[in-house]
Amino acid sequence: MDDSAANSDKPECVSLRVTLGNPFAMRALAVWLALVFVLPLTAAEVKGVVVDPSGSPVSGALVMAINAAGTIVGQISDDRGGYDFNVSPLFENVQLRVTAPGFQMVTVGEAASIVQLKLAPQSDSVRVAGPAIDVPANQQGSRVSVITSQEIRDRNEAQTLDLLREAPGMVFAQRGARGSATDLFVRGGDSNDNLVLLDGIPLNSFFNGGLFDFSQIPSDFIEEIDVARGPQSAAYGSYAVGSVVSYTTRSPENGPALDVLAEGGTHDENRFALSGSDLAHGWGVAGSFSSLLANGPVRNSNYRNDDGFLSAEHRWFSQSLFAFGNFNSNEAGEPGPYGSNPLGLFPGIDLVSRDKNNTSTYGLHYQDDFSPGLRFDFTTGFFLNNSLYINPSADLFNKDLRVYGDGRGTFHVLSFWTLAAGFAFDREELKNTDVAAANGYIFPLRRDNEGVYLDNQLTFFGKLFLNAGLREDIYQTAAIPGDSNESPVRPFFPARTDSRLDPKISGTYALQKGMRLHASYGTGIRPPGGAELAFTNNPALRPERTESYDIGVEARFLNNQISFDATWFRNRYKDLIANLGGSLSVLSAYQTDNIANALAKGAELSATYRPLTWFSVSASYTWLESEVLSLSGSDGLVQQYFYLGQPLLQRPKQSGSAIATLHYGKLDANLVAYVRGHDLEAEPNYGASAGLFWNGGYVTTGLNLNYRVRQNLTAYVNLRNALDRRYQEVYGYPSPLLNVVAGLKWSLARAR
Repeated sequence: MDDSAANSDKPECVSLRVTLGNPFAMRALAVWLALVFVLPLTAAEVKGVVVDPSGSPVSGALVMAINAAGTIVGQISDDRGGYDFNVSPLFENVQLRVTAPGFQMVTVGEAASIVQLKLAPQSDSVRVAGPAIDVPANQQGSRVSVITSQEIRDRNEAQTLDLLREAPGMVFAQRGARGSATDLFVRGGDSNDNLVLLDGIPLNSFFNGGLFDFSQIPSDFIEEIDVARGPQSAAYGSYAVGSVVSYTTRSPENGPALDVLAEGGTHDENRFALSGSDLAHGWGVAGSFSSLLANGPVRNSNYRNDDGFLSAEHRWFSQSLFAFGNFNSNEAGEPGPYGSNPLGLFPGIDLVSRDKNNTSTYGLHYQDDFSPGLRFDFTTGFFLNNSLYINPSADLFNKDLRVYGDGRGTFHVLSFWTLAAGFAFDREELKNTDVAAANGYIFPLRRDNEGVYLDNQLTFFGKLFLNAGLREDIYQTAAIPGDSNESPVRPFFPARTDSRLDPKISGTYALQKGMRLHASYGTGIRPPGGAELAFTNNPALRPERTESYDIGVEARFLNNQISFDATWFRNRYKDLIANLGGSLSVLSAYQTDNIANALAKGAELSATYRPLTWFSVSASYTWLESEVLSLSGSDGLVQQYFYLGQPLLQRPKQSGSAIATLHYGKLDANLVAYVRGHDLEAEPNYGASAGLFWNGGYVTTGLNLNYRVRQNLTAYVNLRNALDRRYQEVYGYPSPLLNVVAGLKWSLARAR
């Protein structure tokens, strides 16, 4: 398309000056709004089919329309490999980037009617967590994992937690049966070092200092999960210390769809889910409802999770508006640590304690391409969690509220340089039964976070891809009333402001065909949580910091049938908040202070073999060395109950996984294995004060089978812990034994 033709399609810029009470001006404004929001410009149809090397259709492929500023719109190919969506003619130089599990990513022209994919041993993604700019996973220096829509639907896991377990470098710790609280440790980082996003809205708890319970997100309304390992604070700010886990919900762009699922199994487990979407004339809607019920192995270990999701989208000219809402209500019994009891301290099954949560997440995203190389994005929303912990002594209530906004401009400066700059605002607020003033008033504890960031993506000779980012975060903590009833006594804390600068640089270089070198360096930041601010006598707690770098090589062999990656990483944790007292009181005048240090280093190995279109096997292995370092200002002193050089708690030295996948005729199958070595943990009833103990390693396996009975009807069976092994993911909390579920899926949809 030449410039004159392109310009002829664009509406002229019109400036309207509206004077209140001027009828002509008001009518003109009404007409303009109608043109923008009601009568979108006729869009060009982008239609085609995705096929494999043999010419057979590829269902579940992600077809994304992109331009110099990033992603415009995307759609999942249907069961016949087809895609059909519209792109406004205002977009210039549009290309299609197509990815699918087990195939190599390709980029073709917008007019292509047939897209043929080559076999590849691993999945890629067009838009993945990491930098602020849309960068494919294979052009990032950071290590990323992608769980695609097809993998989510084929695996038949009710909760996303069980889809994430096999990712390299990630260790989950679930305290017992399904629905029990679950922490994530990435590359030796702490459980509150992971930023979690739902369609760009942060979900981390302010009270718990960034902690997120991974057991509560069902899989039915999720379309893709992206994980970027290593510190990402230069792009995302707070809590992105060890990783970013980004959930993307089902998209209206996938067109008419209706999915119904029903299953039942052992432990009285039953699940029902209904999901659907539709798109017409630039307007789209998607929704999902799911319900999961299960009984645990002992009394008061039952679980309930009900989830509702709704989104709407509108595209006009070169603009789009997406809004969503998600509400989750869950409840889990807390029977206590009825497993390993080395000191005989367990008092018996707790028949009273329960944990209840009602969580709401709402968000809005507006995007406008002002020109082929200039884009503006605005994201806003809020996260609200109301939790109630019922126990024999007293019920505890906590309210976590987060209001979020981010405005970003992306500019394709030169053919090799894309620049993004933005401003983010994040208000964190909590109310907690135990956070009160001296008169008993439960006050709102509040902090405002502002971030200014810059991100650059550079490409040289099609071989070298560099990403360089910088972010300044400003934390404004409101005044905190004193409380003489606390121990130690909390004095009045005046309002204060902190700021931190976080850089990141990463890159990948194609050494030769089928081999690339990747590396990254960055710092991360975690500000003190609400509980850390409320239960201290230190008015000047600073954010915790980490400095990390990794380097690795990825190679492909046998005509892309085998992919192998080896990555070495090192994380240095500084200014960790430590509890002091006793002999350690010489290091600080306060009960808690930023003087703890730790180190984690190791290697991630992963490999995938895909010799045939219908079969692949992948495996990963992580070796981790972690240790507690001396407290700042001391010579060999560490926190009470720990010892110098001690491995960090709940970080096993060895962990790994393997997944074999088969798609043959009407049968789909997944065989999953997970192995973990022993790790050091605290006594389960009273914590580290009662001693440290080694939790034994274990191996678990799972088998999942799908059989397509008819074109739209699939029967499946899923065996978790298929060998019925006894093990404890957290010391003292037995993990579930053999769990068998069977169900039916009916789908009038694309690639479901």
